[in-house]
Amino acid sequence: MKHIGLVLSGGMGKGAYQIGALTALNEFFYPSDFEYVSAASIGVLNTYAYLTGNLKKAYDIWESVNLQGDKKFITSVLKSSFLQDIITNIISEVEIPNSFYVPLLDLANKELNYYNLSDVPHSKMEQYLRASISMPLYNHGVTVGSKILYDGAVIDNIPIFPVLKKELDYVICIYFDHLNYVFENNAWDSKIIKLTFPDNKFISNSVNINHESILNMMEEGYKRTKRILSAVFSDGVDNFDTVYQRINEINSVNSKKVTRLTGDVIVTNMNKILKKFIRNKRILEGGVWYE
Repeated sequence: MKHIGLVLSGGMGKGAYQIGALTALNEFFYPSDFEYVSAASIGVLNTYAYLTGNLKKAYDIWESVNLQGDKKFITSVLKSSFLQDIITNIISEVEIPNSFYVPLLDLANKELNYYNLSDVPHSKMEQYLRASISMPLYNHGVTVGSKILYDGAVIDNIPIFPVLKKELDYVICIYFDHLNYVFENNAWDSKIIKLTFPDNKFISNSVNINHESILNMMEEGYKRTKRILSAVFSDGVDNFDTVYQRINEINSVNSKKVTRLTGDVIVTNMNKILKKFIRNKRILEGGVWYE
């Protein structure tokens, strides 16, 4: 019996790649096959749609959007109805069949915590989803209980740590950096299937959400994921010897290796974001806004 995990990073407009990737993933797994799942920012919404059987709804929303990027793009998108429309259309009473961790930032207490959305009652799910895409400096935080929470991707954009803590046979990790991250250590890293989507339009695809780029990214996300997973699982999803061999082959091709220690990343990014808030009193005050 296989024990597997799934991780999706944040990436703003590049989340369209994830829609294609998750569509391909459906050809190899059921959502319930993943015992432990983690995602950040736009990856949270895409993953939630996948886990609750609403991937087609998310696909339709991405396909229909056509926001032209400019210098004020991030502000215009984060303050538009685009992300809220996704939440409104994918919110479901279907229970999440997995442990699903989401990093959320509590600025007032200077804490980053990973919340398990499978423990969240349906009545509060929308609040957590909204918090997951509420970016500091651009959005008000979302009040959840006694805390005001923000998108934790500003601290941990590839939230693999909660999944790596589990004893899993392998993990599928979708992110957008061109680097071949060695996550934590070689022993763990040798069990991670990395689906990355580096391209020559990294910035523009992150901040441009127009119809043509969305369609291209969803198509590429599907094709690349289907191609890689077909090779990795050529002898089946339960043949671990072949899976590990294919992972090592993929890792050997990309020479741009950088060790990524989750704890170091969190501490460094937390210090950076707090310094930004201290320099901007208006935003610092935003950390205690209520909605």
